[in-house]
Amino acid sequence: MKLQSLLKILLLAGLFIILFSPTYSPLFERFTERDSYYSHGFLIPFVSLYLVWQKRKTLQKIPLKPEPLGVFVIISGVSLHLINTLLKINFSSYIAIPVVILGIALYLGGKKLTRELIFPIAFLIFMLPLPKVLMIGITFKLKILATQASNFAANCIGIEAQRVGSTIYYPGGFILVGDPCSGLRSLISFLALGALFTQFTTADRWRRNVLFFSTIPIALLSNFIRITFLVLIGYVYGRRAALGFLHEFSGIMVFVLGFLGFMAVTKILKCHLTIKDT
Repeated sequence: MKLQSLLKILLLAGLFIILFSPTYSPLFERFTERDSYYSHGFLIPFVSLYLVWQKRKTLQKIPLKPEPLGVFVIISGVSLHLINTLLKINFSSYIAIPVVILGIALYLGGKKLTRELIFPIAFLIFMLPLPKVLMIGITFKLKILATQASNFAANCIGIEAQRVGSTIYYPGGFILVGDPCSGLRSLISFLALGALFTQFTTADRWRRNVLFFSTIPIALLSNFIRITFLVLIGYVYGRRAALGFLHEFSGIMVFVLGFLGFMAVTKILKCHLTIKDT
């Protein structure tokens, strides 16, 4: 790499770090808040860097052909960030992060190199928290959906359950499906996992797409099984048992069931895992 190119990279990286400094604090708060849906956010940049490193051999073979269009993309991203920082709209400022990185890649490396970096850059989206207003709406709908499905399942297995809002009443007790149990956290995590997993399979595009979108029903089904399980435990052993250790354990169970379901879909689609340096 030429010294001039290296200096450009260091200069743009420094400006990027300074420019987006107002977003670090709100991002940290969203990552670390109680019952955070984005506690995985700290890992995403490192995963993206690993994906870039994995492509290092391919990237080294691509000649750098700076693309002037990259300047327009950078300016667009910076403008989006600055305007929304003034308006205190954090989400739009977050979105500007991958936009500016994309512009830098395009400006310094050209279209061919940027094409190789599209997924690692786009993967950063999974660390950008959705607006809280939107999260509240999605959480509510998922919570009601999970409650309805679990109430139906409980009646199917012989428990005379009745749903009122997001609460399932059964003989001797009840289970309140709160926001953390809506399934949104597992849905976000499985979407990120599904997107990442598609980069390490030998399958063609349509099977990768099916594999990725299968994470949605898998995450929802895993959470629905968890709630039904807690209703059953509460019915048989009492509400205290359902809200104790088994409540926390069932949270882990969601991810275990989801992962097993995801692996089953992978096998059905014949998506073979392959990890190699390119």
